[in-house]
Amino acid sequence: MSILMNKRNRIISDQKHNSVSVKRGIMYVFIANAINLAISLFTAFFLPKFLSVDSYANIKLFNLYITYLGILHLGYADGMYLRNGGKSIYSINGKEAKVEFNTFKLFQVIMCLLMVGVSLAINNQVLLLCSLVILPVNVSSYVRNLYNAIGEFKKYSRFTNINTLMIFVINVILLFIIKTDYYLYYIVAYVVTYFAYWMFIEYELRKVLGRQKSAFRFERRYIKENVGTGVFLMTGNFCNVIFTSIDRLFVKNLIGMVEFAYYSFAVSIENLLNVFINPISITMYNYFCRGRSYERVIKIKRYSLLLASIIISFAFLARFVIESWLPKYLSSIGVLFFLIAAQYAAMLIRIVHVNLYKSKKQQKKYFGIMVCVIAVSLLLNMTGYLIFKNTISIAVATLLTNTIWFIVGEIDLREYALHFKDYLFFCLNMVVFIICGLNMGAIHGFIVYSVLAVMWALIFEFKTCKSLFLETKRIIKKRIKKNNKNI
Repeated sequence: MSILMNKRNRIISDQKHNSVSVKRGIMYVFIANAINLAISLFTAFFLPKFLSVDSYANIKLFNLYITYLGILHLGYADGMYLRNGGKSIYSINGKEAKVEFNTFKLFQVIMCLLMVGVSLAINNQVLLLCSLVILPVNVSSYVRNLYNAIGEFKKYSRFTNINTLMIFVINVILLFIIKTDYYLYYIVAYVVTYFAYWMFIEYELRKVLGRQKSAFRFERRYIKENVGTGVFLMTGNFCNVIFTSIDRLFVKNLIGMVEFAYYSFAVSIENLLNVFINPISITMYNYFCRGRSYERVIKIKRYSLLLASIIISFAFLARFVIESWLPKYLSSIGVLFFLIAAQYAAMLIRIVHVNLYKSKKQQKKYFGIMVCVIAVSLLLNMTGYLIFKNTISIAVATLLTNTIWFIVGEIDLREYALHFKDYLFFCLNMVVFIICGLNMGAIHGFIVYSVLAVMWALIFEFKTCKSLFLETKRIIKKRIKKNNKNI
C-alpha cells in the first residue's frame, strides 16, 4: 500500500511540476499551427495551381463533407469534453477513460456500417468514401477534445502536426511524382491517410492512459451520460459547421461547380488564419473553466481585438500571391476580403463568446443562438443570391451574419461587454480593410490599412497596446534568462 501511495504522490508531484500554463499552452498550439500553416500554404496555393478547376472542386467537396461527420457521435465526444474541462490527466481514472474511449469506438463502428449501407443504396461514390472514414475522423476529434479539456497542449500540438504532415506527403507524391490530376486518386489517398493516422492515435493514447487489459468492453451508460450531456454542445458545434459551410452549399447548388472551386479557394485561404486563432481559442476553454472574472475576460477580449486587426492583414499577402502566382483565381479576391472581414468578428466569437458558453455549461443557450444564426445566414444568403446571383453577395451575407452573431453575443454576455471605444476601433478597422482590399493593390492596400490600424490602436487601445508590449517583453526576457541558465 505504501508503495502505491508513494507512486501516486510522485505522479501528483510530477503533474504539478509539469503543469502547462495558459501562455505555454498557447505557445505549444501556436508552434503546431505554425507548422500547420507552412504545410497548409502548400495545399492552399499548389493544389489549385497544378490541378484543373474541376478536380480541385471535387477534392474541396470531399473535404466539405468530412466536416459533417462529427454529428454522427451524437454529442458523445462533447459530453466527455464538458465533464473533463479544467482537469488534468492525473485526475482521470485510466481504466475508466479507456473503457469510455473503447465504447465510443464501438459506437462509431455501428454508425459507420449504417452510413456505408446508405451510400451503397443511393450509389454515391463520394459519400461512400466519406462514410469509410467516420471512425478515424471522429476518434481524432474525440482525442483532440480530451487533450483540449485537460490542458495537454503539448500532446495536442504533436497530435496536430502528424496529421498535417501525412496529408502534405500524400499531396506531394500525387502532384509531383505520380503527376496525376484525377481527383479520385487524391480522395482515396486521403482515406488511407486517415486510417494510418488512426493507428498513430491508438499508440499515443495508450501511452497517456496506460495499458488496460480489461478495458475493452462496451458500456451503455457512457452513451447515455455523454450523449445526454453533450448533445446540445455537439448540435451547437454542428450548427457552427453548417453555418461556416452554408455559403459554399449555396454556391455549389445554385451557381455551379466552377464558381464553387473559386469560392472554396477563397475559403481555404481564409482558413489559414486558424494558425493564429486556434492557439488562443483552444486554450481559452481550460482557462475560463478556472475563472471568469470581468478583468481577465476583458483583457483577453482586448488582446484578441488587437491581434485580430493584425492577423487580417494577411489578406493583402494572399492577394499578392494570387496576382503573381494564380491568375486563374483572380475572381476570388473580392470574395476573399469579405470572408476575412467576417473572420475579424468570428475571431472574437470563437476565442471569447463560445468558450464562455462552454465553461459556464450553457450549451443549450449556445445551441439556441446557433440555430438563430443559421436562420439569419439562410435568409441573408438567399436574399443575396436572389438579388445579385453572384458569389460576392454570398460572401457579404457571411460577413453580415458574423457581425450580427458578434452583436448578439455581446448583448447576451453583457457582463463582459467591451466599451464604446473598443467597438469603434473594431468598426473602423473593418471598414478600411474592406475599402483597401477591394480598391487598392496588395502593397498599397497593406500600407494604408496598416498605418491606419496602428494609428487607431494608439488612440483607442493605448493601454492595451502597452500592456501587451510589456507582457511580450517580459516573456522574452524570461525565455532568454532560462536559455542562459541552460547554457
